[in-house]
Amino acid sequence: MPQFLFPKLISQICCIRWTWQRKIAVLGLAACIGMLTLPARLPAKMPPAHPSAHPSAAAMPPKPVICLNPDQIGRIMQFLERTQPDVYQKATALRHSHPRKFVKLISEAAPNFRWLEHLQKHDPKLFNLTLQDIADTHKSFQIAGELRQPGQPKAESEKLRARLVRVVTDQFDVRQKIRTHELNRLLRRINTLRADLKDRQQKRMQIIDRRVSSLIGRPPSLNW
Repeated sequence: MPQFLFPKLISQICCIRWTWQRKIAVLGLAACIGMLTLPARLPAKMPPAHPSAHPSAAAMPPKPVICLNPDQIGRIMQFLERTQPDVYQKATALRHSHPRKFVKLISEAAPNFRWLEHLQKHDPKLFNLTLQDIADTHKSFQIAGELRQPGQPKAESEKLRARLVRVVTDQFDVRQKIRTHELNRLLRRINTLRADLKDRQQKRMQIIDRRVSSLIGRPPSLNW
């Protein structure tokens, strides 16, 4: 998990940095199970899409497949079944029709699943908000896909658009809650660091003396 720092300029950098790590994990999970990626901000330069566009791309080795035991695969499938039933059904069908593709898909999803599993254990509130963000993303892409279908009656298009607006509005509110949660955690971290800094300053000479003693072979000192 990332370490947090703050105020104004540092706050912006750290928040962006954390947001990217969170989004990358969520997007990775979505991509690995066949979903589209979130409409997030992208870097100015993207890597070439075709091997011929990059001289060394063709020589790059394929990503190694992570070996998972049946219990780990089962936990990932349970997660999909609970959070995205339709994707779970597709994965189940792939498991029987193309076992190798299924194993590759689950292996690629594993690191991001482990991150979410870690989040569930250590930050349940952020975990639940992240799941809601994923669910809303999936809903928005489904509705948008229906809305893009040609020959859609006007009345139906208006209904779909209204549904899409509601889902996107809900997702915006969820992401605001995520940012508020992250900010509160940053502030708690800052307060802890500030208290630690003050305490160390008060014990300045004691810490220095004990560090010197430890360097010349005497018993360990306070945290240097």
